[in-house]
Amino acid sequence: MNKHLLTKLMALTFVGLIQTTEAATINLQFPNGQNIYSAAKNSIFDANIYVNDVNDLAGFDFDLTYNSTNLSAQLLTSGNIFGLDTVSFASTITPGVGTTLGRIHFAESTLSTTGLNITSPTLLGTVKFKALNISQGNFLSITADPVSPSQLLFLSDGSGPATGITGGTVHITAAPVPLPASALLFAPGLLAVFGFRKNNTIKRAV
Repeated sequence: MNKHLLTKLMALTFVGLIQTTEAATINLQFPNGQNIYSAAKNSIFDANIYVNDVNDLAGFDFDLTYNSTNLSAQLLTSGNIFGLDTVSFASTITPGVGTTLGRIHFAESTLSTTGLNITSPTLLGTVKFKALNISQGNFLSITADPVSPSQLLFLSDGSGPATGITGGTVHITAAPVPLPASALLFAPGLLAVFGFRKNNTIKRAV
């Protein structure tokens, strides 16, 4: 669905937004289970986006920004949190140009009259990244989509929860240098020479 159509749908569905005191959270985790990760240059890794501690969740709409000089967003996969009740979905990946950050827009919603009660970390989606250049401190930031209402999460009763947000940091290291095939043959060659000399010594002793 077109991003602007999604915005209009959400505006109609979740009218009268009222800030509540819920401690809803969105956080980013890498394969090590943390929000800080070291990846080798040219490697592919996942950034998982989780939501937790929110009642009556009926939709979300946010951007994930990243340094596209050092990271390349390859693919965004939905966690299908609303299942068959999903009525709208938007995902776009826009690489940055020059100093402009790359941007991933991610949104889903449902028209179900009852939202989801999330009491443990639940996957919203996964972004597959490629590490491009050796670098330190590449920050991935989650922010509300500026075209949509200011809340990142939406409830089916029309109120928006307060949201804690944790992004992530990626350090890119040098890719490991593979051993040449000749090096792999070095040890077996030594063993063969050693065995040959040992056999000659035994024959001479006899």
